[in-house]
Amino acid sequence: MANEKFTKLNFETRTQDLERIEFDEILNDVKPIIFDTNFLFVTFEFKLDVVYEIERLIGKSHTFYIYEGTISEILNIERKGAKNKKFLPLISTMLHRYNFKVIKSDQKYIDDQLVENLDDRVIIATNDKELRHKIWDSANKVIYMRQTSYLELK
Repeated sequence: MANEKFTKLNFETRTQDLERIEFDEILNDVKPIIFDTNFLFVTFEFKLDVVYEIERLIGKSHTFYIYEGTISEILNIERKGAKNKKFLPLISTMLHRYNFKVIKSDQKYIDDQLVENLDDRVIIATNDKELRHKIWDSANKVIYMRQTSYLELK
């Protein structure tokens, strides 16, 4: 055992086995929730039990999603060595534990993708103030953090 080599896996390697689907497929799921990149990080930065909070807001029937571009954004954080890099193993674990599905996309900028594919059956989870207002202007629902201690649905 002492001679076994352990390889350090990067975020991309740790997320390759997540199921990839087309956006239209999520519309058949019960309460689809798409996480924005920053929402994944604030969950751990403020030690918020995001799953408990989401279940408090909408119940236990839901499906979690991220866009492929979210993985790209996280890979940039990993490459740059940003301070939030320490949360990547936790985010990777969360994506697997809660069966996140990855929405196929060729866009790298997630905010544009989220606004472009708005649907009243989909809830967006983001803490980005500008993005929240764009989504609300389209009369869609957003889950966001309030006072760094709980989530709100509006």
